[in-house]
Amino acid sequence: MSFEWKLAKLDELKVLVSDAQLKDSQIRLNLASGRVEQPISLGFEGLAFVLDAGTEVAVEAFNAPSDVDVDGVIGPAVSAEGEAPSRLSPPLVIGPEEAWLKYAARTRVKAQATSAPMPFLSLGVGGDVSVLVADYRLHPPERKAREAFQADAVALRLPFVADHVLKLRPREALTFQARLRMETSMSLQWSDVFTSQLSALSRLLPSGTLLGLKTSVGASVTGAVTVTDDFLLTFSREKEGFLVVSVQKGAAREARLAPEIGVTVEASNPEVFGAVVDALVGAPGVAQFEKLVDKLAARQLSDTEKDVLRWVLDRLGMEEYEADASAIKRAWEDRKAQARDVVAQMASEKLSVGFQYEYSRLSEQQTLVRMELPDAQVRQLHGLLLLGKLTEVLKQVEPSALRSYFRQDSDTRREAWGFTLGFSKWQLQSRDQKKFQRVVQYGSPDTLHGPQRIAFLGVRGYEGTLFNTQGRWSIDFKCDMEAFRIQPSAQDFQYGLYFQIARAGRLSGNDLRLALDEAIAWRVFDDADEESVFKELQESTRGQDVELRLELKFTDALMRELIPLVAAGDVDPFARALGRAMPWDTTRARVDPEFRQALYAPLWKAYLVDKAKGWTPPLAAARAAQWLKRNPIAKGKDGEVAHWEGRGIASPNTFADVLDKNARHADVGSSYGGTYVRWQRMVAGMVLLRDAIAQGREPGIIERAFDELEELWRLSFHLKAFGALLLDLSSKTAEGLQAVERTFSVVPRSGDAKVQRIFSASRTE
Repeated sequence: MSFEWKLAKLDELKVLVSDAQLKDSQIRLNLASGRVEQPISLGFEGLAFVLDAGTEVAVEAFNAPSDVDVDGVIGPAVSAEGEAPSRLSPPLVIGPEEAWLKYAARTRVKAQATSAPMPFLSLGVGGDVSVLVADYRLHPPERKAREAFQADAVALRLPFVADHVLKLRPREALTFQARLRMETSMSLQWSDVFTSQLSALSRLLPSGTLLGLKTSVGASVTGAVTVTDDFLLTFSREKEGFLVVSVQKGAAREARLAPEIGVTVEASNPEVFGAVVDALVGAPGVAQFEKLVDKLAARQLSDTEKDVLRWVLDRLGMEEYEADASAIKRAWEDRKAQARDVVAQMASEKLSVGFQYEYSRLSEQQTLVRMELPDAQVRQLHGLLLLGKLTEVLKQVEPSALRSYFRQDSDTRREAWGFTLGFSKWQLQSRDQKKFQRVVQYGSPDTLHGPQRIAFLGVRGYEGTLFNTQGRWSIDFKCDMEAFRIQPSAQDFQYGLYFQIARAGRLSGNDLRLALDEAIAWRVFDDADEESVFKELQESTRGQDVELRLELKFTDALMRELIPLVAAGDVDPFARALGRAMPWDTTRARVDPEFRQALYAPLWKAYLVDKAKGWTPPLAAARAAQWLKRNPIAKGKDGEVAHWEGRGIASPNTFADVLDKNARHADVGSSYGGTYVRWQRMVAGMVLLRDAIAQGREPGIIERAFDELEELWRLSFHLKAFGALLLDLSSKTAEGLQAVERTFSVVPRSGDAKVQRIFSASRTE
């Protein structure tokens, strides 16, 4: 049985179709409307695809790039695909001298047995789902529309029939759209899981304990992902012998729910779990620790071994079991079980939250997956593709067949930092740019009055000098909705901020000191841990090309407390943050972030209170020198540090030099008011957010707030101060400082090093 379908009453219908050539300008997009002549029922995998007699068929003509296909299968080419991999050209690219006819109808999908998997879902009940199908036929533009219509209408094709798909000619397509449960999988590097979720693991240790985790470069975790949403599956042909399969987000054809996303993670990698428990135990390692516990049970410990065991037990918070080997073993097994659960939860949460973040920023008709397969393989995989089983499909296709897979060119995520599963794609290519984008998904065909789901992408990135070393810094302003809303407001969004500072190369001892100082300034770990981390990194990175990354992440619950606190615009917290962010130096005045904060906060407070009026580098140098002379520690043994500050911009990193480099070009009665003005704009942005959330104002306010906030993120000094400010204020919230993800990572970029190191201190304050 051919399963081809045709239109009824062709003789009556054809006279309604223009007899002009398809390329003629009088050919309308909506060419005609007909009905199916005879019913067709196709059984497949416990399902029945039914095309009822009398079903309405819309016939459309496309003969110019300006013609709009509501399903997004045909259209003009998209330029610069490499810059936006998810916004690929449509499956059929229309040129100036080409013409297509499209035949679109609705079929029904029904379960034939209770055991049917029913991957097709809808808002209705009873297992009867409406599915849109369409057949795109290419014709010579000189052909008359009526003649082309008559030739097509007697034998139309269905995407559910493999023979129909394989008979597609070049530049033709078959497609269907349905609410479908799509199954796929993704892999992440474990290091990216740990950098954004490590606080859950560090909480297995007493507060303030440094956790240093070593993972193999390339070690990955795979998760099964299911997404329930409206999808468009298209089979098209570009050349003989191969078919292109595209999966796109479908446009709203009827009322619909928000996408549903589920994630299941595979069992933990034994090597990775071994690294985790090693990190919990610390320097002796698990094997040595467990050996010492066995020797304790046998009463064979030397005094030195007793000291080592005592150190590990103190680190684990198990000091009360010091003399009881059995109790230690029970407590340690419990701790390992907790760690195993935490690691699995970390991976699951990273995949789930990251996929949700990515998916919410894909607009309708964006391409999720595109692959080019040989005809024989399409026949083999046709059923799996119809059922949305991409996991099984990907196991059977060559990696080179993938053209695009959820914004990237493979199913393994790289640089899955912060909230995302691929932060690298948001990195800006130029030296200094910002990107703000609104993505709207519609819950019904009524795009004006129907429900909407909005996500904002707000990124500020820069690549340049980080206090005499080359580096980059980025900030991601997360703002998205979980559900569709009619007339959404700022209250309906979830907010977050992600910071990253990175420097790369063969780093000197001073470069390492500077990076560690930034980590301490952002409270990743304490200054008491600096020497041990420095020695470890100095030994492990000597002669190696590495990247050092410092990351912070603030999630919605904490942001809702922080926004009003920052919006209050208090001078003292920001003055402290500016003092803490002052550049590291070997002088006593600069070597310690806590001491810097106390020492320089009064100077910055005076600058802010004065609204920068009258402040110039010479004035700043004089005031800094005078202020340091009053401090017996900061001024130096013979006053040399105070003298250094007094030299102003003649000496790098002095207070005057920092002012000169970061506060120029603001017209507030002084040419050095930039820091003050950007602080005020940041506060104004937080006020906009605070009031918009409290009053339920329209989402456009969020874009205005971003414009105010991002001015403070343009310079690394201000970005560091902003991070320090949020951390300072976090300690005053109910969520607390422990709610902030903070990590410092060392990533090998060349050489023989195969281990990535990630550091963070546990926080319970």
